[in-house]
Amino acid sequence: MKVDLLLINPPITLEERYGAFASVGSQAPPLGLCYLSAILRKAGHAVKIIDAPALDMELEPTINEIKKYETKLIGITATTASIIRAAELARAIKQSTIEARIIIGGAHVSALPERTLEEFADFDIGVINEGEYSIVDLVACFQNGADLSTVPGLVYRDGNDIVLTAPRGLIENLDELPFPAWDMIPDLATFYKPAPHSFFQLPSSTLMTSRGCNGKCTFCARPFMGEKYRSNSPEYTLAMIDHLIKHYGIKDIMFYDDNFLLDRKRVTVICEEILKRGYNISWSCLARTDVMAEDFFKLIRKAGCWQIAYGIESGDQTILNNMKKQAKLERVEEMIRRANEVGINTRGYFMIGCPGETNETIDRTIEFMRTSGLKEFHATFCTPMPGAELFNTAEQYGVFDCDWKKLGFWDPVFIPHGMTKDDLVAAHRRMFRKFYLRPAPIARYITKVITKPSIMIDIVKAGIDVLKYSMSGYVGRKFKRLFSSSEQSPF
Repeated sequence: MKVDLLLINPPITLEERYGAFASVGSQAPPLGLCYLSAILRKAGHAVKIIDAPALDMELEPTINEIKKYETKLIGITATTASIIRAAELARAIKQSTIEARIIIGGAHVSALPERTLEEFADFDIGVINEGEYSIVDLVACFQNGADLSTVPGLVYRDGNDIVLTAPRGLIENLDELPFPAWDMIPDLATFYKPAPHSFFQLPSSTLMTSRGCNGKCTFCARPFMGEKYRSNSPEYTLAMIDHLIKHYGIKDIMFYDDNFLLDRKRVTVICEEILKRGYNISWSCLARTDVMAEDFFKLIRKAGCWQIAYGIESGDQTILNNMKKQAKLERVEEMIRRANEVGINTRGYFMIGCPGETNETIDRTIEFMRTSGLKEFHATFCTPMPGAELFNTAEQYGVFDCDWKKLGFWDPVFIPHGMTKDDLVAAHRRMFRKFYLRPAPIARYITKVITKPSIMIDIVKAGIDVLKYSMSGYVGRKFKRLFSSSEQSPF
């Protein structure tokens, strides 16, 4: 089959992406590739997507699938966590009988455009930041034999030189973009599923209705989608929801916007229309506590919101200030309380090992997560990612092992001054023990299994993995201490 561009989500396993928490990892549709495919199709180009992770394809089967298509352009998407896998795929393509220019897109090349092409010789062209209009111009440029330097938002090889073209402005009106081409990926309801804690019922899918973030957090790679908040209109958002319900039978949606609840007027219209149209759906979202309206909870709960995931990061105010989080713990507790009061589940995302972290600040975080009223909890290691302020300043605050193979949030690569890697791992495991091995969380999960038997296997598997991780080494240490104490005892 001949196509103008073949887009690929490179092979990477849940174990590689989530480590010991593979069972609680999500297999989400590649919305970025779906948007690119949709706008290319609208422009009259033939395009296909190969989503290797969704199809559980390793490198060789992916190459065999690529060979089914006749194309001169292959595009691969990659975050920093998957850049090595993307490079391995590019190398395998170049070593095969496939003759095509290879385009790399996504967060990693957007943050480090020239460095990415310097380090990975098999990438020919990079698309920087929002790629919808850049990719259309790029394909047309190849078809017309035009000069790549005329296309904004690219980095490319010109002989031995690496050329960076003029930056492309942000897409101001997101409604100009066609709906993601969900029809070009494997069936949404069959091949994709959020993590067990992220859906209320199945089938479930993710949706992104805004781009950009108004925050200044030092750990966040904001430039990828821009620092200016832009959103789809309520009408466009509702049309996407309607499409997912009618064409794919979706019953649950995870709004993956950085802060879905930022624009109160927009969300109010969306919620009122969901109620008016009688959509029988559940939904969840991410939110920042510092910008959320205090009297907003009743409406969103009535419209189907069952969970809000707050990026809390730390239970120590000094750590939050160090990271320019612009959040006060008193406000965080208030937002958790208000959500809980109307029956919205509250989930807190935390990071361990931030600049200035000590055993004392970790203890304060553990105390906060246990007493704040949170119903769900998750923590990762603070990881300086390309594009984030912390990526450039990390070595001022500790030791940073900048190895692309390790930058995935599940193994500490940044060790704050005064701490060790063993300290962070032990504290990370302790966090999970202290939160989940309590009567209330255990009872909630038992209730969930009883009331929703269709997701029993997912919950049980996740519970076993969390238990194994959190208890690893703990029992042995307890016995060692007990044995040491008994040797010193006079009895």
